[in-house]
Amino acid sequence: METDPFYQRLKEIWSKVDMERDLEYWRAPERTPGKVLCEVPAVNDFWVSCDRWPDGSDPRRFGLDALRLSNAKTDHEKALAVYRWVRRWMIFNNKKGCPTERLNPDVTGRPWVNQADKLLNGYGVHWCGGQARVVEQVWRALGYRAEKVVRGGHTIVGMHYQDYDGISRWHGLDVSHSAVGWHSSYKRLLSLDELSSQWYAFYYQYGLPGNGHLYFNDHPMELSFRRGETLERLWGNVGKPYQDNVAQGKGMAEKVPAFERGPYFPFTYGNGIWRYKPDFSRPDWEKGLAAPLVNMVSEKLQPAKVSAPATAVWCFRTPYIISDAEVRLKIFRKTTREKISISLSPDNGKTWKKVWACPDHVLGEQDIVVPICDKFEVAEKGARPPGDFNSPFGRYAYQLKLELFTSGQPGDCRVEAIDFENTVQLNLYSLPQLHPGKNKILVRGSIEPGEAVQISYVWDDPTGKDRRNVTHVEKSPYTYEIVAGGIKWEDCICKSITIEAVAATGQGNHTIVKEKLSRYIVDKKLPPVEQTMGRWNGQPLKKNLPKLTDVRAATRDIKRFKRMMRAAVMIADPQTFDAFKELSYKESSPNNKLLAFVGMYRSNPEKARSVLLDILSDRNGSRVVWSKGKDKKDLGWGREQSWCVGGTVIGYIVAEAQWKEFLPGLLNVLASKQCLPGWGPRYGTVRVIGRLGVGNKEAAEAIRGVLEHKYRKEHGDTLIAAALAAGQIGDPAAIPALKKHLERDYWPLKHNTALALSQLGDKSIRPRMQEWLTVVFDENFRGYAAEALKNIGDPGSINSLEKALAVEPFPWVRLKMEAAVNALRK
Repeated sequence: METDPFYQRLKEIWSKVDMERDLEYWRAPERTPGKVLCEVPAVNDFWVSCDRWPDGSDPRRFGLDALRLSNAKTDHEKALAVYRWVRRWMIFNNKKGCPTERLNPDVTGRPWVNQADKLLNGYGVHWCGGQARVVEQVWRALGYRAEKVVRGGHTIVGMHYQDYDGISRWHGLDVSHSAVGWHSSYKRLLSLDELSSQWYAFYYQYGLPGNGHLYFNDHPMELSFRRGETLERLWGNVGKPYQDNVAQGKGMAEKVPAFERGPYFPFTYGNGIWRYKPDFSRPDWEKGLAAPLVNMVSEKLQPAKVSAPATAVWCFRTPYIISDAEVRLKIFRKTTREKISISLSPDNGKTWKKVWACPDHVLGEQDIVVPICDKFEVAEKGARPPGDFNSPFGRYAYQLKLELFTSGQPGDCRVEAIDFENTVQLNLYSLPQLHPGKNKILVRGSIEPGEAVQISYVWDDPTGKDRRNVTHVEKSPYTYEIVAGGIKWEDCICKSITIEAVAATGQGNHTIVKEKLSRYIVDKKLPPVEQTMGRWNGQPLKKNLPKLTDVRAATRDIKRFKRMMRAAVMIADPQTFDAFKELSYKESSPNNKLLAFVGMYRSNPEKARSVLLDILSDRNGSRVVWSKGKDKKDLGWGREQSWCVGGTVIGYIVAEAQWKEFLPGLLNVLASKQCLPGWGPRYGTVRVIGRLGVGNKEAAEAIRGVLEHKYRKEHGDTLIAAALAAGQIGDPAAIPALKKHLERDYWPLKHNTALALSQLGDKSIRPRMQEWLTVVFDENFRGYAAEALKNIGDPGSINSLEKALAVEPFPWVRLKMEAAVNALRK
């Protein structure tokens, strides 16, 4: 059974969640911002969305809207739709690094933000890995299989789905660098393996996913309000960031075309302003408190009894991270004996620290502004705030306590009015923006009887500046319409959307301020997705391919052919073989050389077979020009590395073709000191040996050596490929090493090791696999368990599989469970 501490921790967190078919599996039990706002909120779980833009409140809603807005029908179209819309909402970070929350570490204890909810709504910024994680989480929320894939220091996303030909594949999409690889049919993307056999996509060899999942989103975005509370969110900012880490200028900031950003370009952070002013004239204002008043006269916030503290406590909760905060008070203080102070608690009232005390010189009636938001510099590699840091900055929730004390008369010390303001950071692309034409605004959430919500949009369009729509909602869900002017997206510029909790009027849902009629033309058709992204290594689109006669003519001039070789690889004309062969031997540029290998294979596989074997055998470069790379003194190790990379690409080609005679050469690559751990070619070489070496004694021994760290200390991702290879080759002698890796806390290795053990017939893992079928917090456990139990072949697992199948929410996991049950019944 599993003893991994993190596994056990998640098991405890999810202990009250029962698996069921309609489980909201993309939402983990809430950790932030916290469920408590006040004793009786007026509005809960509230959200406003627009049908012309995705609803970002959770990854599943975002994904479904991305599909709808893209009119995506096939799995291929759906994958590109999710990829496109995440990229529209996100950008690369600057030198401050990825979003970092040192006061809100994730469940692993790390401060770096990787959850889709926070990244889509709060930041819109990350490295390659964070952007890939968002696509992964959205695709998983739609029920598909996805994983982060890291090779050679760069991260892409692996998305698993069925292509037009009925075959399900892992596909690699580079989110941050805007790159994919197209199959020569231009009807599908290349699989992870094909990125090195049908094209050469640098970043070394991907081959297979294997970086596992992050914890599901535990940060709901829905809003809560008390009567008198207002949130104004801006398509812009007031100069108060939490972490201003958006890349600007040329380079990574331009990977998404400007036309994909609409009028909100260049990309920047957004701000929102929460305001709350209790209305002491109303007897029910105390519903907005976090706890009952203590020794306080409610109408004026003054002590009920003298010589005893009088306190009022408020909680502030926001799904957007706080970047500034202040309190405005109207007070009366007769003498210096009267004390008025504010204390802050960051831990739900467990500890308190005073953040303000009324100065002695402030007497009589006074209007006071109290800043309560000390700050620190936020950067990925920045320092932690001091241990006693006591401020709303960088938090999602906190409490404030107002304390009054007088030894004279109760009325000698009072607060006649109090107004709280919190500024938050948000991703302005997450807001429900309007477009020219008719916009359906959907309001959802729980509104208490006697309460209502007022929603105000402000925007500019060709009809005029500061156009407004104000709508009053007493019952939800509710849909209403806003008509904006313009003929293109850039014509309609949203400025703010304000949500205010107010008293119900009894008139029901209605629009208070309706915008005037506007001239508009509705164009809901998105530009083709191909125009929004690039291709790896300059791969041309079909429409850009030259004429076949021009490609053939270029073969007579090798320099001219090099300029056209990317198109030639896609066309794969047999008459280009000799030109590709010449480049394969003589070209020094790794990108061109390795692409030439692919070009040879695609243009004439049988002729390429002997040539590729000769190249793989020429380790010392007597016939082949190998790049010296970073070996400036040309001591030999750089050329050896280039041979390793070239050998790995050849390995992917020959594994696809199943040319067994290449196996000895690939084993030499694996044994090279320059086939380094933690490096793409090592993952790739292990991968292709597993695909090519079924039943081969030498291959089995080499892979066993990797699993046992005989050559060097191996990287965890290399071990994943080695575990799978041992299962594919069929090496029972690898079982002892595999069992050790089954106990590792690196889950992708654990999962693939279990699969390998089942392929090798190890029935001892059956109880653990049955336990994995019940894991709620990660569908990979259940999917791998089902496949492993199928391989083991013990009918005694049917009952466990059927029980799990009845409540499994993921379609791909259900397919594996069904396949296992059907196989075990035979």
